[in-house]
Amino acid sequence: MSLNGGGSRGFYFNTVLSLARSLAAHQQAPIDKVQKLKCMCPVDFRGVYQLDERRRNAVIALGIFLVESNLQHKDVIVPYLLGLLKGLPKVQWIEESSERKGRETLPVAENFSFSLVTLLSDVAQRDDALQRQILEAVMDIMQVLQNICKNPEAHDKGI
Repeated sequence: MSLNGGGSRGFYFNTVLSLARSLAAHQQAPIDKVQKLKCMCPVDFRGVYQLDERRRNAVIALGIFLVESNLQHKDVIVPYLLGLLKGLPKVQWIEESSERKGRETLPVAENFSFSLVTLLSDVAQRDDALQRQILEAVMDIMQVLQNICKNPEAHDKGI
């Protein structure tokens, strides 16, 4: 995955990444502009997030803004990212075309989940006050995922 703004990720990813990095370059990024970036991300609809390629890219860009801006607007962004992390077991993954899938070596869900946890880990490393909350959220979701792996039938039925 190329995060330098170039590469094969596509126009939309490069655009939201450029927006995130230009906002991060501000000493104090305007909250209304950060909210516009956040509005491109998925929303929780009755406990379920729908993640298509654009929304996944927007989440990654939002996380990059957070880290590269030295955690500006963390009070708005971190709770959102933690909510998304908690919602991973119920995400509706909207896959891209089969031609794109052929180039990926890992499933979309795995790539995205790894990226989200990595971004949150970067935040935890930089902010002692958020460290415990983030690490507990990551451990909680790992426990949930482990339980799903042990009993996938219960998850499929919504139990």
